[in-house]
Amino acid sequence: MFGIKDLTIKTIRFSAVETDTVARTGIVYCDMKRSKTNLKCALTLLLSIGVFDVNWLRGAKAHATESFVCIRDGCLQGTVMEIGDGVSYPAFFGIPFAKPPVGELRFANPQPNDPWEGTYDASRPKNACIQKVSLVPTAPMFGTEDCLYLNVFAPVIGVRQSKLLPVMVYIHGGGFLYGSAQPEQRDPSRFMSTRKVIVVTFQYRLGVFGFFSTGDRAAPGNFGMKDQVMALRWVKKNIKAFGGDPHRVTIFGESAGGSSTQFHLLSPLSRGLFHRAITMSGSALSSWSIPIENPLRLARSQAKVLGIPNADELSTAELVEQLRRVDAAELTASVELLKLWDIHPITLYHPVVEPPEEPNPFLAEDPSAVWRRGDYASVPWLTGSIPNDGSIVTQTIYRNGSLIEDLDENFTKLLPLILRTRVTNDKLVRLRKRFLKKTPPIKWVTNDNYAEITKMFSEAWFLYPMVKSIKQHLDNRKHTPTSIYSFQFRGRYSFSKLFTGSDTSYGLSHPDEMIYLFNMPLFFPEFPVGSPEEEMAKLWVKFLVDFATNELAGTEGTCVGAKCDIVTFSNTYNPYFPVSRKITQGLDEEMYTFWKTFFEDIS
Repeated sequence: MFGIKDLTIKTIRFSAVETDTVARTGIVYCDMKRSKTNLKCALTLLLSIGVFDVNWLRGAKAHATESFVCIRDGCLQGTVMEIGDGVSYPAFFGIPFAKPPVGELRFANPQPNDPWEGTYDASRPKNACIQKVSLVPTAPMFGTEDCLYLNVFAPVIGVRQSKLLPVMVYIHGGGFLYGSAQPEQRDPSRFMSTRKVIVVTFQYRLGVFGFFSTGDRAAPGNFGMKDQVMALRWVKKNIKAFGGDPHRVTIFGESAGGSSTQFHLLSPLSRGLFHRAITMSGSALSSWSIPIENPLRLARSQAKVLGIPNADELSTAELVEQLRRVDAAELTASVELLKLWDIHPITLYHPVVEPPEEPNPFLAEDPSAVWRRGDYASVPWLTGSIPNDGSIVTQTIYRNGSLIEDLDENFTKLLPLILRTRVTNDKLVRLRKRFLKKTPPIKWVTNDNYAEITKMFSEAWFLYPMVKSIKQHLDNRKHTPTSIYSFQFRGRYSFSKLFTGSDTSYGLSHPDEMIYLFNMPLFFPEFPVGSPEEEMAKLWVKFLVDFATNELAGTEGTCVGAKCDIVTFSNTYNPYFPVSRKITQGLDEEMYTFWKTFFEDIS
C-alpha cells in the first residue's frame, strides 16, 4: 500500500524557487487525473515531502505582489494568494514563534525566538514536526525537529485596517503524534472567502518530542502543549499588525486538537490568551488523552528499546541527557517498539500532570478533577462530533483480515488496552447486550460487524467524554453560552480511503468534517461547483465563523439550564436543498449512563 509502483509520475518544469525546493526535498508529482490510486499517491507525496512550496497549492497561486508587515521581532515579507472565486488574500508562512527545540532544548520548555535583522521571508511554509503516521503502516517518516513555526492568513490585501477582525487559531489533530500546519493539508481559503476572520495555523512538537516526561524537573513534560501556549502568546502580542483583534481570539481544533483546546480551557498558562473555544471530535476527558499515569516508566522503556545501558539505574537527568544524544529519526522510529498490539496504544505519548516542583506547569493536577469542579476559563464554548469518530480505531483493524481474527481471539485481553479501563466479565456481558446482539455468541469481532464495533469505540472514545464534559460544565453554571453540533453529512470524499487504502465504503469517518472546513489539495480535489459538498462547505464554514464573530456566541444549539439543543448537519437527498441544518433536542442519556457505569465501575 502506498508504494512507489502505485504512482504515475508527471514531468513538469520548475521555477527557480521550485527547483531549489525539489533539490532540498526530492519532491515528485502525481498525475492526479491518470492515477487510479490518487489518494495513495497524495499521501505518499505528503509523507515524503515534509515541506511544500506555496505555489503548488491546488486551486490557489501566488500573486505577483507580496505583502509586507512589521512585528516586534522584525519585518516579514509574505505573499498574496488568489483562489478560484477571484478572492485574493495575504498569507505569511513559516513565522518562528519559539527557538528551534534542538540540542539542549529537546525535552525542554519552549523558549522565545530571537528577533531578526532585515526582512524575514514568510512566503513559503516550513517543515512539519518530525513524525511517523502509524495509522498508515507503510508511511515513511518525515519532518524535522526545527518546526515551531506558524502561518497567518488575512482576508484583505490591506492588512492594516481601521477595524480589527476576529482571529481563529487552529490546532491540528493527529493523536498527539502526527499532523502539521502545512497548507497542503489545511488550506484556509474558504475562511478567507468570508472576509470576516483572520486565521492562524501553527505546529507543535509531537510524540516523544512533545510529550516525553520523567515526572520531575529533569523533563516535566507537556512540551507540545507549551508550544501551543507559546503560539497563542505570539498571537496576542503580534496579531494586531495583521489586522487581527487580540481581544477576540477563538481557538479551535479537531481530534487531538479538540482535546488540546479543552486542555487550554483548563490550563492556567493559557488564561487570557483566547476568548472562545471550539472542541471538535476530541476531549481532554477522553481515555486516550487523560494524563499518563507513570511517565518515568515510559521514559525508561523508551531508553531500553534504544539500547541505552542501565536505563533503569540512570538518574532522570542522566536519562534525559542520553536521550538528547539520540538521532531524531532513530528516536521517532523506536516509539513503534513500545506498542503493545498493532498500533495500540495509538496515543502512547500525550499530556501529563507535571510535578509539584515545576514553577509554571501546563497541567498541575488531574484535568478530570479540575473540570468537574469548574476551575477553568469561562468563555463561550462550542463542541460537537460525528457519529462514527471511532472509525479511527476500527478502520485500522478492518483493513486487515488477520487483525480482525486476532482481535476476536484476544478481545477480552486487548479491550482494556484500547479502552484504557478495567474490563470485567459483567462489563463484557453489558457490551454484548448493547452492541453485539447480531454477532454470534462465540464471536466478538467479525468481518460483518464493523458498524457495531465502530459504534462502541465512537461512544467510548468520543461521544461519552464529550457529553460528560457538557453535563459537568452545565452543573458548574458558568453562565457563558454553550453550543453543541452533530456533523452527519456524508460526501463524495472520505479519510477512510487514506486509512484503509481501499475504495470500500465505510460511511462517514473520522475526521471527515474537516474536509468541508479546509481545502486539502494533496488528499482531495476541490468540490464541483454547485455540488452538495460545496453547499455543505459554505454552511459549515459559516457556522464556525459566526460563532467566532457574533457578539452572542450562537442562538441555536445553545444549552439552557440542563437542557441542550443540538445543531445537526446532514444530507437531505433533495437536489434543490441537498444540505440540512436542523435542531434536534437532547443529549443521548442512555449512552451516557451506560458508559458512566462502565468507566466508573458502577454495577
